[in-house]
Amino acid sequence: MKEQNQMLWILGVIGLCNLIASIILYISIQNPMISGLLFVSGLLLITGGIVDRRERKKKKKD
Repeated sequence: MKEQNQMLWILGVIGLCNLIASIILYISIQNPMISGLLFVSGLLLITGGIVDRRERKKKKKD
């Protein structure tokens, strides 16, 4: 696996787990603050993985 894709996969999987956990917590304890925090954290992790991949591609071209 390429180094640029490796970080995307790691952050993507962790972000997806956070999204799933936020949905489960929202259903089970009905606390929107905790589930919202996990949801946003998951989205930021996935976004970070995508941005990291793009930056590594740019650096590789230069």
